[in-house]
Amino acid sequence: MNKKIIMIAGFWLCLLAPNLLYPFMKNESDTGTDENRALADFPHLSLQTLESYPGEMDSYINDHAAFRNRFLSLNARLNLDLFDYPDSTEVLKGKDGWYFYTAGSSLADCLGINRYPEPVLQAITAHIQTAADYFESQGIQFIFVLPPSKESVYREYLPDSCRQLASPTRSEELISYIRTHSTVTVIDPAPYFAENRDYQWYFKTDTHWNDAAGYVTNQMLIEALGGAPVPIEDVTVSYLPSGVGDLGKLFHMPPSRTDDTMAVISGYYDELSTTREDVNGDGNITHQVTPDAPDPRRIAVYRDSFGYSLSQTLSKYFRYTDYYHWQAFDTSLLKENRPDVVVYEVVEREQGRIPEDMMKLAPEAFR
Repeated sequence: MNKKIIMIAGFWLCLLAPNLLYPFMKNESDTGTDENRALADFPHLSLQTLESYPGEMDSYINDHAAFRNRFLSLNARLNLDLFDYPDSTEVLKGKDGWYFYTAGSSLADCLGINRYPEPVLQAITAHIQTAADYFESQGIQFIFVLPPSKESVYREYLPDSCRQLASPTRSEELISYIRTHSTVTVIDPAPYFAENRDYQWYFKTDTHWNDAAGYVTNQMLIEALGGAPVPIEDVTVSYLPSGVGDLGKLFHMPPSRTDDTMAVISGYYDELSTTREDVNGDGNITHQVTPDAPDPRRIAVYRDSFGYSLSQTLSKYFRYTDYYHWQAFDTSLLKENRPDVVVYEVVEREQGRIPEDMMKLAPEAFR
């Protein structure tokens, strides 16, 4: 009898102990999530939700379990140590500590297996040209910037099973087509990244490029606008330790398992003072002003998350720079702060969004 009571008590202790200890032992790492999604809310029970309630409650319990993040981090460590495997369908482990994104078209783009048919190339180019013509008619210059996905730049670190099957890739094909069949200026930094390996251009555990890549792209942009670019060799690039990137966070990579670095640029108009206004406090609409910048023009950048690294040095060269995340953009923003130049930036894996973005940028041109 005593053994049975001890076993029952031990069972309930193991079951309840995490929840009893959690209020006293939790820290910042135990709250929230870095998985780039919202945690499940406590479900509402009603006659209309009877069927979905069990699944919603299960999701809530899974998302809010005591010490959840610590257990997931431990699970990630075990998977890496025992099976050399990141436990996420969206992450591919490469060589030498590099991780790659498998969602969307990233891998298909770099492998060259999703080429554009001719009519699609024509349609995308026509949309870009229509938007560019509209802005030019308003006295506003238009430039298209296409950052390559990490998978296309660092193919050598992909697993041996991931080898390019066809060439050119669809982004290479699109850039060539636009340059041949339109008057639009295209900034394509991919060849530069491929030829210059003295610098690291992307984070190892993140999908994004770093500030060194943003700097080089900015100099290409400045040159295209008739300015005076400064080669990256003439500034200082320092690589400092960084935390786990968005790819590592998808499978709760322990910080001790990454040797990732971030690039810091110095020696580029460091003496100039810049003010930054974050309109909504979320970084999606920002205005930067550098009163003593070399170029007095106002630049509007319609961007995705890759645009953040552009903002780190572009604002030092142009007096006024406005950054609009594509999900927060409205044409009224361009009317409130009329730019001299519109820069459209979209990362390679999201290029399928281009026609929609053109109609969003210049709706009057498509009526």
